[in-house]
Amino acid sequence: MWNTEYEKHFEPWSLLSEKQREEFFVGDDYLPLPASHADHIRVLQGAKAREFIKRALIGVPGYSSSGTSRFSSEASVLLSEVWNDPKRIQQVRDWLHHRGLSYSNPVYLLYDDVVVATDWKIVVKYWDALAWSVGIEMLALDTSKSWLCCFHHEDVITFSSYERVPNPSIELTSNGLRPPAVAHVKR
Repeated sequence: MWNTEYEKHFEPWSLLSEKQREEFFVGDDYLPLPASHADHIRVLQGAKAREFIKRALIGVPGYSSSGTSRFSSEASVLLSEVWNDPKRIQQVRDWLHHRGLSYSNPVYLLYDDVVVATDWKIVVKYWDALAWSVGIEMLALDTSKSWLCCFHHEDVITFSSYERVPNPSIELTSNGLRPPAVAHVKR
């Protein structure tokens, strides 16, 4: 599999300096992370991260010249006026929850020079801390490359896949986001 040769180079959360953590996680309200969550975060940086990102994006529609297909389904949520509003942050969590991925699904978060290996549960729970400091975008994908979740710096999250995306959007109302009816991810 394309990712296995890099696994030995990932550093666990517990061994990262505060400065290294701040490159991808901006969320003092969440710190310190529970050990059960921190154990699910590993990081690859520098040249190895850039190599990993190139390999990860091979064949991904819109990110690779070798991509021969297009994702067949796409859903987006706007993030304007979401930041620093706990209710709206939870609504976006709910939206991410409804993408239909297993919480135990291994996920790679691709930044400019950093790759974070975690699982979908961590992405859903801490999406705002993980996406706060993106350059242009943070891409989330798994080894199947059958879906891609883009956290864009212009306050939009787009989820693309080869399968139908459940509950494709959150509607904006005069009071803000209208959340779908879902079970909440506990903080």
